[in-house]
Amino acid sequence: MPPLLSRPLDALIASDPGLSRLRMGLAGACCVAANLAAEALLGTALHLEPAALLPTMILGAVIAMIGSNALARPMARESLRAALFFPVAMGVGLVVGTLVGGSLWLSHLVFVLVMFGAVYVRRFGLDFFFYGFLLWMGFFFSLFLRPTPDQLPHLMLAVVVGTAVVALLCTTVFRPHPRRTLARVFRSMVARRSRLLRLMASRLRAQSERDRDRLTRRVFDERQLFDEMVLMSDGWAASARALPVGWSAETLRRSLLEGQLSLDLVGWASLHLMQAPPRVRSLAARALVHLADGEDESARRVAALLERMMAREGAPGQGPAADGAMDAERLRREVRSLARGIDELVQRPADPHLPPDLERNAEFTPAAALTGLGMLPGPPSVAKDVRARGARWNPVVRTQATTRQAVQVAIAGALAILAGTLISDSRYYWAVIAAFVVFTGTGTRMDSFGKSLNRVIGTVLGLVVGIALAALTAGHPMIELAVILISVFCGFYLIRISYAYMMLFVTILVAQLYGILGLFSDALLLLRLAETVAGAGIGVLVALLFAPVSTRDTVARAEREVAASIGDLMEGTARALRDPGPGTPHEVDALLLATIGARRRLALAAAPMTRYHLTEHRPRRVRRRLTVVATSVSIARTVTSRVMARTASEGPMDPTAPTAPTAPTVPADARTVDPRVADACDAVAALARDVADEERVAEVSAVVGAARASEDRPMGSPAAPSTPSTTGAHAARTARTWEDETLEQLSMLARSLREIGHPAAR
Repeated sequence: MPPLLSRPLDALIASDPGLSRLRMGLAGACCVAANLAAEALLGTALHLEPAALLPTMILGAVIAMIGSNALARPMARESLRAALFFPVAMGVGLVVGTLVGGSLWLSHLVFVLVMFGAVYVRRFGLDFFFYGFLLWMGFFFSLFLRPTPDQLPHLMLAVVVGTAVVALLCTTVFRPHPRRTLARVFRSMVARRSRLLRLMASRLRAQSERDRDRLTRRVFDERQLFDEMVLMSDGWAASARALPVGWSAETLRRSLLEGQLSLDLVGWASLHLMQAPPRVRSLAARALVHLADGEDESARRVAALLERMMAREGAPGQGPAADGAMDAERLRREVRSLARGIDELVQRPADPHLPPDLERNAEFTPAAALTGLGMLPGPPSVAKDVRARGARWNPVVRTQATTRQAVQVAIAGALAILAGTLISDSRYYWAVIAAFVVFTGTGTRMDSFGKSLNRVIGTVLGLVVGIALAALTAGHPMIELAVILISVFCGFYLIRISYAYMMLFVTILVAQLYGILGLFSDALLLLRLAETVAGAGIGVLVALLFAPVSTRDTVARAEREVAASIGDLMEGTARALRDPGPGTPHEVDALLLATIGARRRLALAAAPMTRYHLTEHRPRRVRRRLTVVATSVSIARTVTSRVMARTASEGPMDPTAPTAPTAPTVPADARTVDPRVADACDAVAALARDVADEERVAEVSAVVGAARASEDRPMGSPAAPSTPSTTGAHAARTARTWEDETLEQLSMLARSLREIGHPAAR
């Protein structure tokens, strides 16, 4: 396929792991279309008048939009079980709303109670999240549709029919099959890896420091997204039906980790080669581009050419005293690392064969358990255990997250009803919707602020587009219906990129809906904007002022989790050196993935702080801190990989081995591992745990620093050798043993951990 077509296709696949967003958009649009047709047939069978038919069709469309998101699960049995109570939840809201609709104050009071209950029941699991939302939507539509008690039977029948249609589609056509989904995730990983390699190549070719810094940030972001795909693949491995033929979950996990380590090797080498001469950087960039384009043999040839050139010429185009340049030995080492990483990536299986149906793998525990919808957990999962801030007299700050948000949403809902009624006593529910969603899918106060801001931005943009489209589609109901379905698809497809996109297309949908009902006017959409701004503002104020969950507290907790996971990993690495058992490799692999998962949770928590907004004026400092944490994880991953590869070839270390280095003439592979490596792993593990505890950071840093040489030599190594002369370069290279390199990396990890734990860096 020519690059003109392959590059956009790679970008599409890379941005949508497993094509889950595409599936969600198609499921939403198709379920809405199917439900509209089913409700129309039902209305015809019941001989409903047009005035009674439209509410049933609208209700069916709402069921489709919620159900397509809630019922498209890997296990059909779970989808059907959840669907059984959809009519109950929606029906209770409809019935209660209809019965109290005659009394304004009573309906307002019950509306607040319904909002509280809809959020409170989220503590019981994913199904109850949707049941609560359906309860709330049922009550809302009783206010919107104003049904009479004698209309309730056919409305309830419409809910049952709509649920049945959506359940049928979600358990057949749109059910995410584990095998196919994991295969698509693999393809997304390959596409994301290609994007990452091209960015590394562009960074090598960049001429200015500013461009290099910009591209380094992009590489960091892309690598973070690649790690998410690894965690998603590990999560799907819990279902043996998703595994490649002949693979176990553990072998898949090992393959994923090896691919990450190879990418780490290429990434570190390309970063260090930014200081290399232009000719070296040009050849390295060409090799990476060949690899990104799938031209594996060309990539290998260019890498081999670069190695031969370095062996023959040293550092071509570079004088011995070039400022800021790499010395010839380090340059050779980085080129060898790049070539080895390219060779390893070429050998990685990009798209394994799909397996036959097997049983669920009950014994395997993924590093990041997927939600019931087959996705990685979002920001609320990071903040749920963080204690809210607030006065001591306020008991809400000590409650569970669902209870706290239920109280917050009740307060915000009551205030939104008052403010919305002042704007319009007949459309106040738009303000209530805006206040309610502030506490849906958010964990911290800055999450709430961001979601409210996106809702307002999307509504404003949707207002402009909706008014223009409504003028073009007026009087053409089939075109209006087509615009509604396209809006549903686009909204669901783009919601994970930004909530503003969802609100853009929802506002367009509302404009078309009112056009079909014959109620559209520019003033109506402006009224919706005013109600949305009022409700979103109230929701944000409540989230910021009443028992708020601080984003900084959440980030600090997530950082401690990363440090603790690094400590567990280093302890497991030391144990693998001293006394490896048959299950040790699998245990260490699990610890590796847990460390990557902890880093992802930190990235989720810190995301609002990486952009400028009203309360954040240090995004660059936050991004740099995230880079330090990511570097720590990468170094820990590299150290563990080196140790596990060594123990696999030589077995456990010899505790009686001398602490002095073996003579340079003895090959590293001919002797056992030095005990200093395990001791250094233990020291780093102790440091990481104290960083996680935020208590004895300075004391343990001093202890670890004392274990290093006074001249900043690697941890546990002997006195650093004097600077070698040009004629003694070969002897210096021979003296650099496997232990020296590993201890040097452990020293780098200790420095990164001390920087994470230093109070001034927060």
